[in-house]
Amino acid sequence: MITTEYIGFLESFLTSLLGMSIVFMSLVFLAIFVTIVSKVIAVLEKTLLRKEPEVKMTAKAVEVPKKDKNEALKIAVITAAISEERREPVERFVITNIQKI
Repeated sequence: MITTEYIGFLESFLTSLLGMSIVFMSLVFLAIFVTIVSKVIAVLEKTLLRKEPEVKMTAKAVEVPKKDKNEALKIAVITAAISEERREPVERFVITNIQKI
């Protein structure tokens, strides 16, 4: 260990290397832990929160008004956002009404 006031280059280099390796290994273990916990939470979310009864939905096309091409784009974006949030394909639900809040 350090017994003098002067620390040589090799000893200071090894001390720095040891400190950086400890920090790096801690970050690796933390990243692995976060990944495992997020996967466990996703599985628990699927099993515990998705127990509501399935609503029977038909896959029929929604009539898009021909007023504005931007309106069709807005409906597509809203449909994609709902699909992503529910983690279900678009064919499993039908949007019947869109209201601005």
